[in-house]
This record gives sequence, structure tokens and C-alpha cells, in this order.
Amino acid sequence: MPHIIDPEFIKARFPTLSEMTYLNNASTGIPPQRCGEAMQSYLDDRMHAVGDFEETLATFTRITENLAKLLGGSKEQYGFVGSTSMGLNSIGHAIQYPRGSNIVICDIEFPSNYIPWQNVSRLLGVELRVMKTTQGAAPAKEFEKLVDENTRVVAVSHVQFGTGYRSDLAELSRIAHQNGAILVADIIQSAGWADIDLEKWDVDFAAAQAAKWLLGPIGAGFVYVSKRIMDQLSPRFMGWWGVKDIANFSYFEREPLPDARMFQIGSPAMVAYVGFLASLDVLLEMDGKKREGAAMENADHLRSRLDELGVPCYDFGDSHNSAIVSCEPEGVEALQKELAKNDIHCSVRNKRLRVSPHLYNTTQEIDRLVEHLR
Repeated sequence: MPHIIDPEFIKARFPTLSEMTYLNNASTGIPPQRCGEAMQSYLDDRMHAVGDFEETLATFTRITENLAKLLGGSKEQYGFVGSTSMGLNSIGHAIQYPRGSNIVICDIEFPSNYIPWQNVSRLLGVELRVMKTTQGAAPAKEFEKLVDENTRVVAVSHVQFGTGYRSDLAELSRIAHQNGAILVADIIQSAGWADIDLEKWDVDFAAAQAAKWLLGPIGAGFVYVSKRIMDQLSPRFMGWWGVKDIANFSYFEREPLPDARMFQIGSPAMVAYVGFLASLDVLLEMDGKKREGAAMENADHLRSRLDELGVPCYDFGDSHNSAIVSCEPEGVEALQKELAKNDIHCSVRNKRLRVSPHLYNTTQEIDRLVEHLR
């Protein structure tokens, strides 16, 4: 099969995968060995007082360069936050809401992409419009029915955590922009496996963190900001990592940086970002089409096998399917426990079995899972 990654490549970089069938990347991914080695090396250096601030800044520059290669745009469009939730809160409070403004979301979002908007609605008196979804899908045409000239934000996950529905971000940005709104995307369930170009799709703001498909540590979060809205933003919180002249520690009136780093408040969790950089280096050893092709080949194979067995699963078609497969076998809770006993890792979400293969999985592993569904 043309998209499956060379097994020797996987074996060398992810040796622990030989011990299990890991199909739970929508929860957390398996970091490459290089990630753990980089984190240990950083801690060893800390214990021996090795390293300086310039080296730290250089590491963060490399990460933003890698993120731009992976997700589109330029390095100045990326900044660091502790989590996806922190990133979404940051943008939620950095824009202005004229009287009568509204925000549009849908009802199948993970809490990180609806709690911040509920809070903005309560604190700032902004109307929150919630699109009611059916059959796990969140089509752009249904969002469009709720968007008007008073909409300030359209917020959506690129891939829905529970159902696997993949949104058309380019179409949603068109809908938002023609009404003067901004498009905010939670990309935590797509960044790493999907071939993404945030700049090409005209996304205004995106947030994610490293621990899922990006195969990095928990705590290495980031945001993306489009050049179109950069000058319109006023961060509600500021800190010394987000202002001009960062190395000047004397007292004077500080100004936010003119790029995405304006959302950086305090010192990032350096050990997590060192590991994240190593994981990004591994992901960038193959291009986006290869990464997406490998993950989707596994997911499509699973959908096909489920169809053979008569096990219901969400199938949104080629344009909206993702590497997350949500299916409905009988006795799902007991099944998940049986799978875990056999070192097959999946999860249960919304009373359905959620299977999320990555680029490092194989169709043979999918078949091993399917044997337990018979």
C-alpha cells in the first residue's frame, strides 16, 4: 500500500510500539524515542548547570520554524501557551465585542472549545449561538445559518474528538469573513496526522498542544495567529515572555510583541518543549501528504472491515472522514476492557468505541483489533 510508512523507520523511532497495538492517538500519542532522550538530556544539563538563555530562545525559534513547516504560515505566527484551553481563552478575551455581538459554536465540541466561549458569553454579555448537530456531523452550511453581521467568532474543531468529523476550514473561514467574523480552530485532533495549511485556508486563529497526534509531551501548547487579525488583538493578560526587549529586565513601560508571541505570559515548561521539538523533527521527516495518507489508510481500512462485520460507524465520506473512527459494537465498555487486557489500546467516548490510528500503525494491527469485534 503506497502510504504505509517503512516499518524500519517506525521500529527505529518508536521501539515501544512493538509491545502493543496502540490505536488511541486521539487521547495521547506515543512519543518517539528521540523525544524522551531530548528531555532527559535537558534535565541532565540542568543538573550540571549547562545551557544559557540564548540557547533557550534558539530552541523556541526552532519550534516555531517547525510548526510553520508542519501547519503553514511563518514562524512569527506561532506563540506558546500551556494548553489548547489557554490558547482559546487567550483569543476569546483579546478581541472586541460590540453591543449585540454573538459567537457561534456547535454542540459536539470537546469542553476545551466550548467552556471558554460560555465564559466569554457570561462575562462580556455576548450571545452564544450553539448549532445543534445530527449524526456526529458539523457541516459548514449549518454553521452558516447561525452566522450574521453581528457574529464576532466562529469557533470549531478541525476534527471532532468524539465522532471524527473533519470540518472544511477553508469554507468556514469564507463564511466567517464575509460576515466580518474571525474563524477560531481547535486543531488538537488533526495537527500531526493531517496535511494542514492554516494560512492557505485563511484560518484566523488556531490552538493545540503536543500530546496527541503531534507525539509530544503534555504541556507544550501553542497558538497560530493570522496576519490579517494580528493588529486587531489586545491580549487580556501579559507577561515578560510576550513583550518587546525580553532580555531587558529594568523597569519601563512594556509593549506586547507584534506577533503571536504576544500571548506568551510566563516561562514555558522548557522540558516539555525540548521534547516537542524532537517530536516535530521526527514528524517532519515525511511530508504532510505521506503522514495523512498513512493515517487515513489505516482508518479507511477499519471502516471497510467494520462494514464487513455489520458494526455501525460514522462515515462522513472522503471529504469529512478523519483518522478517528467512532463505531458502535455491542457491549462497548466490556469490549474496551477486553481489548486493554490484550494490549490493544482504544477508548470509549459517548458510549461508542473510538479508534484512532496514526501514521505508525498498520492494517495488520487494524485486523488484530477487528478479530476481537467478531
